[in-house]
Amino acid sequence: MLEILEAKDLTPYAAYETPGVTLHAVESMAAGVCNGFAVFSYEADRVTVYACDAKGDLALYDGIIRTVLFKAMLRGIDRAEYLCETEQLQKLHLCDPGTNVCSCIAELMNGCAGCKEKKD
Repeated sequence: MLEILEAKDLTPYAAYETPGVTLHAVESMAAGVCNGFAVFSYEADRVTVYACDAKGDLALYDGIIRTVLFKAMLRGIDRAEYLCETEQLQKLHLCDPGTNVCSCIAELMNGCAGCKEKKD
């Protein structure tokens, strides 16, 4: 079973440490093995994603990023800035076209609501 959970040990992500920033990470775990992660921080007006890796699995990448965005929404944050590679983000429409920003997380997360209607 796949789970995406908050990382308890941030040691593997020390390379992303920045003075004055409290890092967080989520890890995708399958059969007790980490097969993907994202490193991010919360600020008053946005969540900043420093890195995301799903070892080439686009669906897993989508799930990891959406987990980070959902956690930000729970904190009342509605904007994301990506300081990581944006090619996959663009492909998955997880950022505004031609940018490294998601200007409205709520709109992005609710965008799938219309998908069901389109199928009917």
